[in-house]
Amino acid sequence: MTDRQPVAPVAVTVTTSVPRTAENAPRLDRNTQALAAGLAKSLEKAHIVAYPADPSETTPHANGSDLALVVDIGTLQTGSAWTRELVGFGTGKSRLQSHIILYDERGTQLTDLLDFTVKADSGSMPGVIVSAWNPIGFGIHSARAITKEALSDGHEDADRTAKAIVKKMAEYYRANGWLPPENAGSE
Repeated sequence: MTDRQPVAPVAVTVTTSVPRTAENAPRLDRNTQALAAGLAKSLEKAHIVAYPADPSETTPHANGSDLALVVDIGTLQTGSAWTRELVGFGTGKSRLQSHIILYDERGTQLTDLLDFTVKADSGSMPGVIVSAWNPIGFGIHSARAITKEALSDGHEDADRTAKAIVKKMAEYYRANGWLPPENAGSE
């Protein structure tokens, strides 16, 4: 069944239910900002009209003219690139879990169009400890891990989350006839 109402612009709001501490505040801020800005841009690239919601505006609200995409960060674990690279097998893994709801604000009552959870993490891989007998390999992996951590912008999980949200939104939009089928552009 497709939605008969025409598509509307999407106001993107990112919130968090993670308790703020001095330790997690910088990473939480980076991920929140990266999700808010990156998600709107990624949706635009997927041909879904979107913009970051005005922080002073309460979103979602009834009698609006847009759709409201509310992303709530519920879990944020920073992990350690150095530990991931050296030990591997899931140790040092970073995690970001968000609950996402797409509301239709057009009308006197809010309507939930989508409601899902996205879990993003840095993944699991074998570390260099497996091949610790090789001191050259250990040195190369150690240097690579330290460099990776130093050059990281700290919001790779936010990027993974945005990608998963865009995928889910595009599927929903296609199902409603708001986007052409995926293979229509390649013909």
